[in-house]
Amino acid sequence: MIRAADIQEGRLRGDEPRRVDPRVHETNLRSRLETGDLVVVLVGRVGEAAAVGAEFHHWNASRTVAVIRADEPDEAAWLHLWLGSPAVRAWCERQATGSTLHRTLSLKALRKLPVPIPPAGLRTPLLRAVRLLEEKTATNARIARCAMDLSEAHFARETRDGTSWPERPLASLVHLTAGTAPRPRPDDEGAHAERGTAFVAPADILQSESPHLYATERRLPRGKEGRVCAPGSLLVASREDGVRTVMNQVPAAIGRNVLALETGSVSDAYWLLYELCSRSAELAATAQGSAGREISRRAFAATTVRWPPEEVREQFARLAGSLHERARTARRENEKLRDLRERLLDGFLSGTFPGKTADPLEDLTSGGTR
Repeated sequence: MIRAADIQEGRLRGDEPRRVDPRVHETNLRSRLETGDLVVVLVGRVGEAAAVGAEFHHWNASRTVAVIRADEPDEAAWLHLWLGSPAVRAWCERQATGSTLHRTLSLKALRKLPVPIPPAGLRTPLLRAVRLLEEKTATNARIARCAMDLSEAHFARETRDGTSWPERPLASLVHLTAGTAPRPRPDDEGAHAERGTAFVAPADILQSESPHLYATERRLPRGKEGRVCAPGSLLVASREDGVRTVMNQVPAAIGRNVLALETGSVSDAYWLLYELCSRSAELAATAQGSAGREISRRAFAATTVRWPPEEVREQFARLAGSLHERARTARRENEKLRDLRERLLDGFLSGTFPGKTADPLEDLTSGGTR
């Protein structure tokens, strides 16, 4: 089953699927997905959209997701481009209701979204250019995943014969801080919010696709963030199926049920990142509460890890650091490609995209708006 959390950065993620009983699936055929469908987030990051690939054919969708089915593949491609534009995301935000932490976009509101429909002959060259960008974006995503898989493989090789290494409690290796920063309030989302400090909630860590945390949903204004964790810190959150650890890439204020681990060196940080990731299910025992989300600082600090000699940690950090940098480069390229995609759409709508007539209103009017 696809949930809102599975739609991230314009793509569908299926690496940690939530499953439903086949009988539930069969009684909810209206929400069964077909290849080429579009799915839109209705709860949380409202308006974020993704296309359904063949690997998700006949999956189902939760009520936090809207399913859009176009009549033609070309129309679906145009809708995907339109739904991914900042203008549409802003429109969805204006139509959403509820608090900052639980924004909800109704299907009734989404049905009123205005969609310009340019003639097929005009949109074809634009969609061709966008497909090229999306292919390069997908390649970069695969490069990043492969780099991280290689890092994990090297860590597994390094630890294969490490049974003689001494065990050390985490408290002796890191400075460990429990999150206390207050969640941003609606009045914190003002004009200067982008200048504030990234606020890290457990969901930011648990839903991160990579072991890096580049950005978060919310920010705290300067002066309200309290203690700020420096880039390179390890951030930890838990749920019932395991503990997730990421390395933050930006200064961050951490909220409740998040732990920050600050190490003495980069080599220690890389080693601990993979050590904690490899013991995700085991470390869930350090959490409390019915859903395993209340992570205990004391229990976590008492956890022991095998600690290899410094030269082993440094050698691994050099290799892992190179692979992580390759993944970061791929992400930076994708950010530029996403920006280029938005500029192409803006140029198309304003009449400056190659192949358009001089009057963009004439182009759109001849196709219509639905």
